[in-house]
Amino acid sequence: MSVIFDPSGNLDISTDPSDLPESGSGNNITSGAMTRCKNLRINQKGIAQTRDGSAKVNATAIDTAIWWIEEQNGVRYVFAGDEIYKDETSIESGLTEAQWAAIKYNAFNETTEQVFALNGTDRKRIEDDDVYEWGIAAPTTAPTLSKGQGTGLTGQYNVKYTYVRKVDGVVVAESNPSPSADAYLTLNNESLAVSVTAPTDSQVTHIRLYRTEADGLIYYRDQDIPVGAFAYGVCFTWEGDGEYLAGEAFKFTVEDSLNDTENTYTWEETHKTVDADSAPNYGASGQPWWNENAAAYNTYLAYLKAQGIPYWALGAPL
Repeated sequence: MSVIFDPSGNLDISTDPSDLPESGSGNNITSGAMTRCKNLRINQKGIAQTRDGSAKVNATAIDTAIWWIEEQNGVRYVFAGDEIYKDETSIESGLTEAQWAAIKYNAFNETTEQVFALNGTDRKRIEDDDVYEWGIAAPTTAPTLSKGQGTGLTGQYNVKYTYVRKVDGVVVAESNPSPSADAYLTLNNESLAVSVTAPTDSQVTHIRLYRTEADGLIYYRDQDIPVGAFAYGVCFTWEGDGEYLAGEAFKFTVEDSLNDTENTYTWEETHKTVDADSAPNYGASGQPWWNENAAAYNTYLAYLKAQGIPYWALGAPL
């Protein structure tokens, strides 16, 4: 309950507040006297209330100029200097030092509220502890076209591709398209193989392919390929540490009957320090590679099973 001060009496600086004269009227207590108070706030006209108090939120304060503070569900995102902080802990740095502005918003097809912020140079989307680009930059490298191992296409074809972010299978963001391939590829009852550049933006979940019809000029959506959804296996333990790998990556091909295409994924890279022909089935420890790398091998077998590929067709031990 608040006390309304009626300035008709005297300021009493010695009497205990509980002993000051007062009168009640409804829900209000009126007093003609007032005592000195060290924790009083009077930001409401005619009402004196005890100050709410304060607490230290973080032991380490932000020691640079703050451009903007955005609160979301009890969490403070602070834009200060060249960094973004979540409750005084830096989650992004190396940004342009400029005035920021931010809003809380649900993007189209997105069910989670996020913070979108920009400063004239940087555009960021913040989801919990993660800072992403606001939007997706278009791929700058044109695809490479070649003839595949299948059949069915006749005519001249070209391809573009985009980077896509999906949430629960629904597209919430897509980049602008890449340049088209340098030249149309002519096929005669053959299949079209497309090589694209993998995204470096961690928010990208799929690569979307667009291709022309035979001898066409308009690009139509073909299919979406998941990013980073396929297993990688190594044959020798020492190949996994990154020091013995060199050269271009080999590929293996999997038929996609749903889209009537064939997809190729990175498999193993060529090593330069061991003659593979001298001991093709044994690792550095002298054991068969499938025993030496049991976890990777089991992942490999599970992938083959999911694709319906018989193990014996590849000469793999059962």
